Amino acid sequence: MRLFAALLPPPEALDELDAAVRPVRRLPGAEELRWTRAEGRHVTLAFYGDTEREPPERGLADLAAAHAPPRLSLTGAGHFRGGTLWTGVRGDVAALRALAGAARALGGAAEHAYRPHVSLARSSRRLSPGAYAPLLRSCEELLAPFAGRAWTADRVGLLRSVPGGHGAANQYVSEATYPLTGPVGRDG
Repeated sequence: MRLFAALLPPPEALDELDAAVRPVRRLPGAEELRWTRAEGRHVTLAFYGDTEREPPERGLADLAAAHAPPRLSLTGAGHFRGGTLWTGVRGDVAALRALAGAARALGGAAEHAYRPHVSLARSSRRLSPGAYAPLLRSCEELLAPFAGRAWTADRVGLLRSVPGGHGAANQYVSEATYPLTGPVGRDG
């Protein structure tokens, strides 16, 4: 089972983001991107890959009890070289990075430096890098002014990734959630 730890933005934050993404999806060529489902959008903390549930569950419960809920907002846009369009995360990013570091220490892959974001779309296998790079730049330009309202990330989710098949977006199933109740990251 492919598991990962993530923060789940509240519905209001996802609704704001969805409203900002709607015109981007109407850009010429945007239908060639594989768009994430609004209800599955999340801020990944750590990816555990194919693993059994118990080890991450035990560690995540302890981790959540040690970390305070960070105040965050979704903002702007960018894209990764591999063809993923994303919106960024601002706010208490230092606390978010500490939380992600602790989640990765439980056995998560740390292939890249942690860059907090919410994935919005991925390039289709039908598109070459020469075709999707300009499209992603256009999407990024249209989303650049987006600045969502602040929200409190009050829990960590352990999610299971279910492949969508035939180019469809993956689905994410919640296996467990853990309230962030600790003092780490709190002022004072």
